[in-house]
Amino acid sequence: MRGLGPGLAVRRLLPLRLPPRPQRPPGPRLSSRPTVSGALDRAMDELLRRAVPATPVYELREKSPAPAEGQCADFVSFYGGLTEVAERAELLGRLAQGFGVDHGQVAEQSAGVLQLREQPREAAVLLQAEDRLRYALVPRYRGLFHHISKLDGGVRFLVQLRADLIEAQALKLVEGPHVREMNGVLKGMLTEWFSSGFLNLERVTWHSPCEVLQKISESEAVHPVKNWMDIKQRVGPYRRCYFFSHCSTPEEPLVILHVALTSDISSNIQQGYTGRPGPNFHDARKVYTSKALGSCKPESWDGEVKPATWLLGKDADCARGQLPAPSPPSAAAMSNWRKDRLGASSSEPLKVIIIGNGPSGICLSYLLSGYTPYVKPDAVHPHPLLQRKLSEAPGVSLLDQDLDYLSEGLEGRCQSPVALLFDALLRPDTDFGGNAESVLTWKLQRERAVPHVVLGRNLPGGAWHSIEGSMVTLSQGQWMGLPDLEVKDWMRRKRRGLRNSRATAGDIAHYYRDYVNKKGLGQSFVSGAVVTAVEWGIPEPSGSGARDPSALFQVSGFLTTEDQSQQPFSLWAHNVVLATGTSDSPARLGIPGETLPFVHHELSALEVAIRAGTVTPDSDPVLIIGAGLSAADAVLYARHYNIPVIHAFRRTVDDPGLVFNQLPKMLYPEYHKVHQMMREQSILSPSPYEGYRSLPEHQLLLFKEDRQALFQDPQGLRKVFGLSLVLVLIGSHPDLSFLPGAGAPLAVDPDQPLSAKRNPIDVEPFTYQSTQQEGLYAVGPLAGDNFVRFVQGGALAVASSLLRKEARKPP
Repeated sequence: MRGLGPGLAVRRLLPLRLPPRPQRPPGPRLSSRPTVSGALDRAMDELLRRAVPATPVYELREKSPAPAEGQCADFVSFYGGLTEVAERAELLGRLAQGFGVDHGQVAEQSAGVLQLREQPREAAVLLQAEDRLRYALVPRYRGLFHHISKLDGGVRFLVQLRADLIEAQALKLVEGPHVREMNGVLKGMLTEWFSSGFLNLERVTWHSPCEVLQKISESEAVHPVKNWMDIKQRVGPYRRCYFFSHCSTPEEPLVILHVALTSDISSNIQQGYTGRPGPNFHDARKVYTSKALGSCKPESWDGEVKPATWLLGKDADCARGQLPAPSPPSAAAMSNWRKDRLGASSSEPLKVIIIGNGPSGICLSYLLSGYTPYVKPDAVHPHPLLQRKLSEAPGVSLLDQDLDYLSEGLEGRCQSPVALLFDALLRPDTDFGGNAESVLTWKLQRERAVPHVVLGRNLPGGAWHSIEGSMVTLSQGQWMGLPDLEVKDWMRRKRRGLRNSRATAGDIAHYYRDYVNKKGLGQSFVSGAVVTAVEWGIPEPSGSGARDPSALFQVSGFLTTEDQSQQPFSLWAHNVVLATGTSDSPARLGIPGETLPFVHHELSALEVAIRAGTVTPDSDPVLIIGAGLSAADAVLYARHYNIPVIHAFRRTVDDPGLVFNQLPKMLYPEYHKVHQMMREQSILSPSPYEGYRSLPEHQLLLFKEDRQALFQDPQGLRKVFGLSLVLVLIGSHPDLSFLPGAGAPLAVDPDQPLSAKRNPIDVEPFTYQSTQQEGLYAVGPLAGDNFVRFVQGGALAVASSLLRKEARKPP
């Protein structure tokens, strides 16, 4: 089961309560496969012949009528009448053995695919042959299960059927590869049906049926229900209780969630409540706090609560599950923020302000919080030159060494020498397929910490919280990790897994948020902060020293409060680090009609439309514009819901600059599948990708108010398409509108717009400080480092530079 999302841990999956079966007569269970009576044998064969639908021929697969409902109902009724587990095992064994895959058809279709691969034929012919082969590989009993699921109580029946199958296998009443294959098919179908999209979230109150309360009280394992007063506290005014049920099994609690009300709002909105409600709890501000008991089991208490972190902040998984959203910080919390968390008065400048709380900002905060990297005494790096240099300064922190000298001679997939150095130390031979451990060890030295604050619009993790959670990362999962907490180890503890060595965006967003909590960085992070202006050259307040006034920055912005008002703030700092990434401002086409309400520039608009039912498989096509990975993700997402798609892009399919032509097929099969789809020129021609149309080398001219788009093809012919929704996914630009000239004067070419790929901020290569303004730093994509594994080198360079500045500060 995919589960309820990357960040919502399941407390307990409760067994489905099914109607009781007739009692089996007493006596020993059979230990080998039995022989049923002749009459029952004939009845089973006749039932399966009549109930299991025949597989239609490939050409008529969409037009063949569904089997009569009575056929499936007969199977359910017959199966329910079998009182002996051995008899049920016999029926399931016959179903698996006699109604699986037609191996003759598979062999024939496989031979056809092999023959087409050896002949110079069009790609569409080969793809259709492959689709025929996929169709032949579907076992017949899958159709029976599919139609049973549509009956009233059908899903409940299939859950019990699989339980019987597992029991029969354990007792060795039925064995063999065919049975194991049918078990896997049925498991896969149940996995899809019990995904989060089919679960309903319901709140438990005193108006809930007594049957639900009784089931919860019987099923609680982490905190058993003691009595009715205990239940009253759980569903009363002090706490909230929710449960997930499946749409096919209403009022059956599968997963139980508890939500508590805190006694106050912490001054840092990422800091958790760690005490028991006080005497004024009745008058307290009611802040909803999600507590995922599966990942954070609180200790039982006797009068006092042992410390346990309850995360405050908007949880994406809770939002998808319709839990109440947590309240933003109050105006009072904002006014006390500097005093309580930063240790500075309203007029005292901060050492460092980091704008952006994505991977770059998190890694830099980790280094500035006193976590210091050292080379392990017994470590041997596989790069001999680097190993020799590291051995020259044993016991010296990496932050105190000459990064220019250490990075000299390193080569890799990045232009930044410090990024290559840090990546080589964290992942010594990863580019060669190795899995050698990091040669670094980390020591927490609080005396080396540099006071700082991290401002971000989202939760820690930045833009990763805005990406659809099921999307898979482009980079390998192990490359998405931050220092001293490998992704694979974190996912193992979370009982998650990588997909083809890659992780989902939801898992990575959860990992970054969890990283901040586990490393104790939360006191420096402020989410929901929008920076509107950064100015420099501000004179320092009198009496604070004789520093150069040009090194003082003023950072202004606002924080959204609980009543949705905007609380302004203005901070001063000696250094500012830009770590905002590049996804703030989507690129636009600049054509008439692009501001119409049905034209969007983010994939989330399609997600919202599908959830709201405004875009369905029967709607007009969704127009997706772009030939990058974001557009490919949109195509995959739309086709997952059978939404018709028109995919337009200005390049040719075989353009070497197209990203699909640069990705290994084995690592990125889903993107190469989209690339294959892009070769299909028309949905009107025979194609395995019905509902998808590719428009290569087409220029979009305008959008009309009646939801139409006007295109011009390479021959100059104009075409008009009716649409339900438009997604313009042609890239994005960093939003540096809070800087003078939107940051353009800081770019490598000041006469051109700032671009992460073509015209980044011009920085010193070993400090990442701007060449135009002292004290202003840029890391991540703004400095030209576009992958998570390399943005950490920029954080290392900035931390080293800032620590050297502190060392030069006069007493």
